[in-house]
Amino acid sequence: MNCKEVQTLLTDWLDQKLDDSSAARVKEHLDGCEACRHEAEELRMLFAAMKATIAETPPPALRESFDTMLQSELNMLTTANIIQEFRPDRQAPGKTIRLSLSSPVWKVAAAVILLAGGIAIGKTTQPPSKPSMPDYAQIDSLRKEVKEMKQAVMLNLIDDESASQRIKAVSYAEEMTNPDQQVIDVLIGALNHDKNVNVRLAALYSLTRFADRRSVRDSLVSSLRTQTEPIIQVVLINLLAEKRDQRAIAPIRDIMTNKKTLKEVKDVAQRSLKVI
Repeated sequence: MNCKEVQTLLTDWLDQKLDDSSAARVKEHLDGCEACRHEAEELRMLFAAMKATIAETPPPALRESFDTMLQSELNMLTTANIIQEFRPDRQAPGKTIRLSLSSPVWKVAAAVILLAGGIAIGKTTQPPSKPSMPDYAQIDSLRKEVKEMKQAVMLNLIDDESASQRIKAVSYAEEMTNPDQQVIDVLIGALNHDKNVNVRLAALYSLTRFADRRSVRDSLVSSLRTQTEPIIQVVLINLLAEKRDQRAIAPIRDIMTNKKTLKEVKDVAQRSLKVI
């Protein structure tokens, strides 16, 4: 046996799972190979340490708090999705849907909200289980950990070679209610510099959720001056027109006077100037 073959069998050899013939051949190799013998000894020590380690069990209160937070998040997400599907701006042009309080959509949404409220009330009326820290502190800690995990995944994927992975990265921002400046900077960078138009568009859609921030609108106005992709131009123009940001007037006029600008984009730009 050579070193490579022996190293693939070391775990089974240490666990005494090899047949007598294979075990003897491994033992013969180890007797004459100091490097493999050293590796076998390190594995033996590692397995011994793992067996001696006592598994830590989280307190029941932590699991209960996590379940409460998770259920609450799911309920809010479900409610948001129900309402999102019936937003007027998602309908065909010129068609507006108005929902009365008796609409079944609102009834479903209300039921979800009531379910969330019922769970919360039930948790507060149960006797305290004496957690190591207050429940609200545990929930805040878990929320922070989830946010940090999402941000870490986003920052890890944003430089991936695959455009679909970069789109997934910027989409994580849509799940953050109050992202920090690092996340915003990543989105702005993707909007302005990513080589794939779909990634840039996904970043722009994520940024629309935070367009009420002055710093974000500053970046969007600056971006409008440099964008040449028609669909990006249209979304940016409409967004800044909706926000009545007069700083967008100059770059919009530049787009209108540019000979390379598509007629459809110029039409959108012309209409937006009447709104701002």
